[in-house]
Amino acid sequence: MEATYHQNKAHRLLRLLELLEQKAWRPHELRRELGLGERAIFDYLLEAQALAERLGLEFRHDRLRGLYWVEVRERLSLTETVVAHAALRMLAHHAPGSNKAYQESLRKLARSLPEPLRSIALRSTEALNQRPPSLSGANLETLTQGWLNQQVVAFEYRLPQARVIRVELETYFIEVSRANMAVYVIGKDRLYGRGLHYLENLKTYKLERIQRPRLLDETYTIPDDFDPSQYLSSAWGIVRSEPPMRVRLRFNPEASERIREGGYPNLQILEQLEGGSTLVQITVGTDTEGFPLELLPWIQSWGPRVEVLEPESLRQAWLAEARAVLEQYGQPGLAFRTYWAHTHPNPARWQPLREHLHQVAERAAAKARPFGEEENARLAGRLHDLGKYGDLFQRRLEGREKGLDHWSAGAHLALFEYRQPAVALAVQGHHIGLQSGARESLMEMKLREDGKGVPPELRLSETDLEVLKARLQKDGLELPPPSQTRISPPAGAAAMLDTRMLFSALVDADFLDTEAHIKGPEARPAPPELRAREALERLEAHLAQLSQAGHIPQKTLELRRVVAEAAASAAEQAASVFTLTAPTGLGKTLAMLRFALRRAARDPRIRRIVVVLPYLSILDQTAKVYRELFADFGPHYILEDHSLAYRPLSRELSDEQDLQERERRLLSENWEAPIVLTTHVQLLESLHANRPGACRKLHNLAGSVLLFDEVQTLPTHLAVPTLKTLARLASQKYGAVVVFATATQPAFDTLHEQIQRGEPQGWQPVEMVPEPERLFAQSRRVELEWWLKNPIPWPHLATLLEAEPQVLAVLNLKRQAYALFQESQARNLEGLYHLSTALCPAHRRRVLEEVQRRLEQGQPCRLVATQVVEAGVELDFPAGYRALGPLEAIAQTAGRINRHGLRPQGRLVVFLPQEEAYPDRAYGRAAALTRALQAEGPLTLEPTTFRRYYQSLYALQQVSDPAIEALIQTQNYTELARRYRIIESVAVNVVVPYNDEALALMQEARDHGISAAWIHRARPYTVPYFLPKDGPPPFLETVFLRYGRGEAPDWFLSADPALYDARLGFTPQDGASVGLVV
Repeated sequence: MEATYHQNKAHRLLRLLELLEQKAWRPHELRRELGLGERAIFDYLLEAQALAERLGLEFRHDRLRGLYWVEVRERLSLTETVVAHAALRMLAHHAPGSNKAYQESLRKLARSLPEPLRSIALRSTEALNQRPPSLSGANLETLTQGWLNQQVVAFEYRLPQARVIRVELETYFIEVSRANMAVYVIGKDRLYGRGLHYLENLKTYKLERIQRPRLLDETYTIPDDFDPSQYLSSAWGIVRSEPPMRVRLRFNPEASERIREGGYPNLQILEQLEGGSTLVQITVGTDTEGFPLELLPWIQSWGPRVEVLEPESLRQAWLAEARAVLEQYGQPGLAFRTYWAHTHPNPARWQPLREHLHQVAERAAAKARPFGEEENARLAGRLHDLGKYGDLFQRRLEGREKGLDHWSAGAHLALFEYRQPAVALAVQGHHIGLQSGARESLMEMKLREDGKGVPPELRLSETDLEVLKARLQKDGLELPPPSQTRISPPAGAAAMLDTRMLFSALVDADFLDTEAHIKGPEARPAPPELRAREALERLEAHLAQLSQAGHIPQKTLELRRVVAEAAASAAEQAASVFTLTAPTGLGKTLAMLRFALRRAARDPRIRRIVVVLPYLSILDQTAKVYRELFADFGPHYILEDHSLAYRPLSRELSDEQDLQERERRLLSENWEAPIVLTTHVQLLESLHANRPGACRKLHNLAGSVLLFDEVQTLPTHLAVPTLKTLARLASQKYGAVVVFATATQPAFDTLHEQIQRGEPQGWQPVEMVPEPERLFAQSRRVELEWWLKNPIPWPHLATLLEAEPQVLAVLNLKRQAYALFQESQARNLEGLYHLSTALCPAHRRRVLEEVQRRLEQGQPCRLVATQVVEAGVELDFPAGYRALGPLEAIAQTAGRINRHGLRPQGRLVVFLPQEEAYPDRAYGRAAALTRALQAEGPLTLEPTTFRRYYQSLYALQQVSDPAIEALIQTQNYTELARRYRIIESVAVNVVVPYNDEALALMQEARDHGISAAWIHRARPYTVPYFLPKDGPPPFLETVFLRYGRGEAPDWFLSADPALYDARLGFTPQDGASVGLVV
């Protein structure tokens, strides 16, 4: 019994101390709380006083008021007291309802305060009971436990529209928003963005929306460099972004004094204006759509005492809210008229036309600044959508009109008021493409009141130009004064490039602004810098390492060093057009890159390097080398832009791969990457294109180094117009540098006078290698033999192959290669292979791997091929036979004989085949010229020989198509884009049954149709085929578009599996494809 008595007394004593710590009490209040008598309470108070002194507490007794309480000995200063009081008052105001965790925390904090503040705080705590209960208390406790123990928490999170997602969170911080005092949890979601840096994967979750949190067994570590204050430095409340938005506001005199008193995060006073107004700037985070969601309510709270100056998007949102208020209170007539440029799925995010025109004008000006067309680009940006100020266009945005022309009004002003044909063409073409700059075509831009002067299927959005101008100017946009100069229609290739470059700046700016409006400003990654000096150091270290390669003969290594040093020295010259003439296998690819990086390191105008290659096989090899070399420069340092570069987006990709592919596609639209790899077709046809999408990237060629490899593949009949355009690009205006590299350098400099008629600079390149003839003589690895007196029958040629254990035979046509292969096959030659585009790419790759293996292991290997083997294929045979063809083609075959100089001398026989036939007339004329020059004396594969060859070839063949020259003189952009083709004949794609994967793809196409992702997967199993004039033959099976209507015009399936031979590839019997060279 005695033990029980003492236990009860101890409990009561401790309970008494706890009560006395909470607030001041009168004795009768304590009697009720503890259930004691009148005398007993005073005994307990005396014992509590003694116990408090032993525990380091101060026992207080106010005899006048009859109050008892306990304080800790470490008292707060007056300032500390008021700060703690303010914190408690804030918690009391914003606590989420009746919540035991909050109430207990408030009570404990209140104990540190002196009276009467302690009593005030405790009464506030009790007042929380009057509020609705909060469900988040237990959730907060679980999340806090996970945070403090660094333990993963799983929960369901309620999104808007009642959507719920699952989250597994590594909690880094728990924050109370400055904007609304709500509690938020910040951390890394393990279910999203694996592989991303943690700062790119931090998410914020509102406590009230978190449901059923539970601790998982997994733990984590918060990164040492995570600083919550720094992370949230741009947040007005809890929303942050990188980079943050800068908002400029003007407060009138009535509000200025309160603003100057301070207390606002991230607010900087910029200037005190005359009249008492204050100009301020706020740095604030934005939501996923680039909008300062938390700041707008604060701005609105100031009513008419503040004006939003920048950015325009926030200003328009502020005005839209003001208009909505007026309309709600029955005053729509007082609302400002807003003209819109673009809609948005969120009606509150429609883009004002004023903002769009301003943004496009400034973006276009920035893009045109490197080539001195800043003002014209700004004018084009202001005018390009002038017609959208028309009432009809505004109705179209609401879905009540269609078939409107909103560009012709701006084009009219550009031409007839500002006398700028290039600006007019760019504005006119920003949707329909560049049209014609001929005088009569320009005059057709003049708009008339009857609406004539626009495409017949369209109507003007507004016929009164003065109305459009007035609305634009009322919107706060300024136009320059009209010009009185005479309209001078442009002429020549240089003028066409000038117009395309201006057009490019405009359409890229238009695309980017529209993209930012729809997807948000963060949708497009910031392109990396070239970092030329760092990249050059990396490359030179790599070249030094290659110079020690033990498997390459010392002589070859020394010649490679000569080429690399020559390219490096050339970078110090001021010229803008160069040639690099060097034998195959001496490292021209890396030597050119060294030149480009050195030039960029010393020339601040150089922003990018564009590597231009003729064949995808070469491009793929080059890209692999570059990516390995610059692996740590970021995923977007190297950009490939060609038909096989696109990886389909699918669930099979990781989040990081998916994000990188989406970003790569965005950068490929306008070549915003330091190093771009593309094809001759892609670059040169874009330089002569008229469509916005194709021209969009052109402005980024200003200040670029363009490295053309295997330049001998450029079509002769396009030589002059192509060189005129490139010469203009290499002029002082654009600051580009052009390099032509090959072992068989065309004599383009002999066309200098013709090129001068389109670009005064002409074409006078500087050769990088000081003595190319000497270099070729030192590197001669192959002896040529010319057997041109009599054709060699296939049986005899097969006998010659039988005598060579390892030998390459190259024919001009597939049917010739078939004939020789079958003749050799009949003799059971060991190690016999066939290679042509009749084999799908996957099949060709397997054949090449097998051939390479046999060559390296010294096994018998006899390859019968078409010119496909000359397209960037790295092979090294001791001997070869080449059917008579153009001299540059013979040189390409020679590059596959004794390529690395591992033998004293290789041997290449040039012969007349049993069937002397050629792919086309131009090819045949070049072969005939080669035969004629050989008859005059033995031909070698050296620069002087090729100069003589090309000079003779230019005399035989057109170096400029007269039809194309006429289109250039009349500035006909539309027709020139159609006629300028690097590859004249375009074959369709036929998917062949090469293996099980190909068969599965064929069945998928039959069942579901084809899509972009399917095409990407099917390309390794396709062969080219030229359709007969009467349509697809019966052995081709048509396929349908998966997401469209009708058949795919250029994709077919091989209907008969027997038509694909395991050795010869696709062998249709109609002969339509077997005459192809590659």
